Amino acid sequence: MQPSPETSEGSVNNDFHLSALASLGLSQYESKCYLASLQTGPATINQIGIIAGVPRTKVYGAVRKLVERGLLEQSEDNPKIYLTRSPKEVLIPLMERELRRVKQGLDALNELEVIHRSMEYVKRAHSLSSTIRRYSPRSRVNDKIRELFSTSERKIVILTTANGLIRLSRMASLLFERSRVGMRLEIYSSTLDEPVFATAVQSLREVENSKVSFIPPMVPVQIVSVDSKQLLISEMKPDDTRDDGMDVGFLIESGELAEMLEDLIRVLGPIEREVPGRM
Repeated sequence: MQPSPETSEGSVNNDFHLSALASLGLSQYESKCYLASLQTGPATINQIGIIAGVPRTKVYGAVRKLVERGLLEQSEDNPKIYLTRSPKEVLIPLMERELRRVKQGLDALNELEVIHRSMEYVKRAHSLSSTIRRYSPRSRVNDKIRELFSTSERKIVILTTANGLIRLSRMASLLFERSRVGMRLEIYSSTLDEPVFATAVQSLREVENSKVSFIPPMVPVQIVSVDSKQLLISEMKPDDTRDDGMDVGFLIESGELAEMLEDLIRVLGPIEREVPGRM
């Protein structure tokens, strides 16, 4: 443990005082000489060096530095005698200057941290703009969806229309395979009062670790988030159940954006509604 001032009173070379002086920029020899001069009172350089335990070849340089710092001064009556100036007069202002210097340093570091973070955002934005891929028509969008499904490891979150869900059900076997290795499936879809829709929902619910929830009717846009890393956002042209169409999709690789949209999708639904056509 670091000794306290009370337990170390009378000791000129204790770690507590030496550490305090070192924090103000004094060297070890300077600190020892200053503490020795406090104990001895008016003394010659040789006397200070003996009390301090500082080598003779080092004590002269240490005392000279202490004089320059204003911690020691020569006696007016005898220049060979050195007097210690009051710590309150010299060391406290020195400490205050050190505290101001530390505060300025902290302020500067905080500014650098702000710059660093802003540059990270710039890098992310640049990375985002460079990883957007466009896919069209629907056949290419579907091919990309299958590719994303086949590489998924953790989870897939989907927002789609009722017709989009029917088309997705044709990939149920692929989703089932990924679920066997731990992939979780969340689908949020509007509903359609037709038997084919109920059949599609049933096939997707047979996928392990899957959940199909229903939301109010929406615009013909489909969002597929894979492992909270990749997003495929597509507009369905038209919104029907056919495998051909003029859909336009954009693949974006951004974990932050994926997690943001996943949270938004979950806020949109579900609504309490039974699947049409189910008994």
